Amino acid sequence: MTVDVLVTVGRGDDLSVLARRVLALGIVVCVPALVAVWVVEHEHDLWVRWGYPPLLVHLAVLTWVLLRRPRWVPAAVLGTLAVLETWWIVVAVARVAAAPDPLTAWAALFPMPLLGTGIVLVVAFLFQRTRAALVHGCVLLTVTTLALVLAFSTFPDGAEQVGWSVRFGVYMGVQLFLLLILARAKEHVVTARADAERAARAALRMRDMAYLDELTGIANRRRLLEELRHQSGLVGPDHPVSVVYFDLDHFKRVNDDHGHDVGDQALRAVADVAGRAVRDGDLLARVGGEEFVVVAPGADHGRAVQLAERLRQTVPHELGMTLGAVLTASFGVTELLPDEAPEDVLRRVDGLMYRAKDEGRDRVRSERLG
Repeated sequence: MTVDVLVTVGRGDDLSVLARRVLALGIVVCVPALVAVWVVEHEHDLWVRWGYPPLLVHLAVLTWVLLRRPRWVPAAVLGTLAVLETWWIVVAVARVAAAPDPLTAWAALFPMPLLGTGIVLVVAFLFQRTRAALVHGCVLLTVTTLALVLAFSTFPDGAEQVGWSVRFGVYMGVQLFLLLILARAKEHVVTARADAERAARAALRMRDMAYLDELTGIANRRRLLEELRHQSGLVGPDHPVSVVYFDLDHFKRVNDDHGHDVGDQALRAVADVAGRAVRDGDLLARVGGEEFVVVAPGADHGRAVQLAERLRQTVPHELGMTLGAVLTASFGVTELLPDEAPEDVLRRVDGLMYRAKDEGRDRVRSERLG
């Protein structure tokens, strides 16, 4: 039998975990029944006396593997199925051969090993790909049916019992067909979920391309304008929104003296420093070149000025530590007005930033409204 273990796709990992837990639970439920059978039958049934103890030990080990060693599960489960199938067929043939009549023989085959055939079919579909499980099931049913036919043909009136053996094989074939339908449905569900997740990831990548700055990974101008538009509808006495605009001083010298690669590193470093300085819920955006904007919902004028001063002191220090280039920045701080257009507030705060540059750079200029 070719072992073709279930390959998980998308959320298929969740299904494999569920399969392991279901099988472990099934073993836990069955073990008391097996113990009870051993207690009742072991004195007059050699197969139960000598077969059930190692079977119980094996199931206990398999349960541990299912719960603690996921990597071992495929080999452990398929190995267990192979051992059980072989053992049950041998036991079935031996019990039929030892029975004085057909009725006694059939009684000796239940509940195990014949009902066990259905169990292993289900387990095979849980831990194998559909095609491999189908081949596995067909081989098992064929061998089991042939073994029963040969065993019952030894009775004087064996023709009728052979018919019952074939009928048993047909019943199990119906079960195999139903399992095949369920397995195919499961694979379709897993594939559909994987396709949906790939589509969602692609949509997120496209959204990132549309709203994130390619160089620094922070928000771009388009995302900034949307945020300002959104926040302008929320502005009120209990919900101030401040805007901090800053531009690196003499940034052209960095590109001229050190090259554009160093300049790009500096911009990424500024984005990293500012990203760590702002609060959760604030939006940091690069609007072009060496210009950055922070939208701070819930921050009044005083807190926004404190943020700008903190950035003014932190940015040169961090750039000096990481790049060896000291860069200062000039800041403008203002408040967003109710229903104000994004372009208008950016124009106001940009003017404040240029006032800071005109007054000598490396400073904060703010405007308190109202």
